[in-house]
Amino acid sequence: MAGPMVIAVDAMGGDTAPEAVVQGALRAATRTTARILLVGDEKRLHRCLASLPHSPAVDVLHAPETVDMGDIGPLALRKKKLSSLFVAIDQLQRGTADAVVSAGNSAAIVATATHQLGLIPGLKRPALGVLLPTFGPDLLLTDAGAHSESGSIHLAQTVFLALSFLKHSCGRSNPTIGILNIGHESTKGPRAVQGAMKLLAETSALPIRYVEPHTLFDGAVDGVVCDGFVGNAVLKLLEGMVGAVRQCCVPGSPEACAPCAGDSAAAPHRWLHRLVCRELGAAPLLGVRKTVLIAHGRSSAQEIANAVLEAEQFAREGLFQRMGQDAELVEHLALVRGRYTHWMLTGLKNRWRFGAKKAETDKGGEP
Repeated sequence: MAGPMVIAVDAMGGDTAPEAVVQGALRAATRTTARILLVGDEKRLHRCLASLPHSPAVDVLHAPETVDMGDIGPLALRKKKLSSLFVAIDQLQRGTADAVVSAGNSAAIVATATHQLGLIPGLKRPALGVLLPTFGPDLLLTDAGAHSESGSIHLAQTVFLALSFLKHSCGRSNPTIGILNIGHESTKGPRAVQGAMKLLAETSALPIRYVEPHTLFDGAVDGVVCDGFVGNAVLKLLEGMVGAVRQCCVPGSPEACAPCAGDSAAAPHRWLHRLVCRELGAAPLLGVRKTVLIAHGRSSAQEIANAVLEAEQFAREGLFQRMGQDAELVEHLALVRGRYTHWMLTGLKNRWRFGAKKAETDKGGEP
């Protein structure tokens, strides 16, 4: 009989590590049958555990190095092979853990997970997905911060990642996706966005359209795709807005502000209440072969606990494995990649021809 599920937690990752991470893991341990493996400096972790009542289902694995929040992702991967992050993901790669949770350096997590676990065939790079409450079903925002810059191929492939996630995780049989842009006209937006739309038009019959920021919460689409810089900025703006609302409203209390205490049948009231009351957890790193969740660097103990429970749920559902075996997803990724390669080769050929003609006509001032 197979043993209990194991969730490896990068105990040294995050602004409040290891104290808040340990507290969060202990909270999660009271709500799950999975074992939790805290990876990090064993002396510091045992000191944290000694001061708190804890379950025997929580174990410690020593890792002497720590990836700092300011470290460059690829450099951390190469130079810190004994870091808590690397050791945690190595446990996942070896099969001795079923999922990894980290609130540490996002760039390092992405680089390490991509290198150690590999990607879905044909995918150029992974993306972070976050579900946001709207006036309708939750909206999937991706990329929410895995990469700060994206080219046309990355945006186009992320569309198909989002579609697969919505089908396999949210049970939406025909989800709709939009690309975030400053307008709905085809002439608007940066080259990468316009190029992504052209790639999608040439490789798929899906009705992809542009989505403007002020319509995100209307529920018109199931998911929206953007580069990680924009997605992370949107996410942090919402977090700031939630913090501002919470300062003037305590949901469920007699002093609650009108939107939360008002007519529960009104969609705007329900949306604001859901946004303020939502328990944050972590974002799945879509596209890697095994379950990796990235929590916010400032995550509290409760948010770490939520992240651990989310990771367990994704692992039990086999979400990442099912996405990796999604034949439709793999086919679309290959089509986009092949078409993009054709674009690049055509561009190089044209530049070569132009350079050759210029060389023939440039006589260097000779008669």
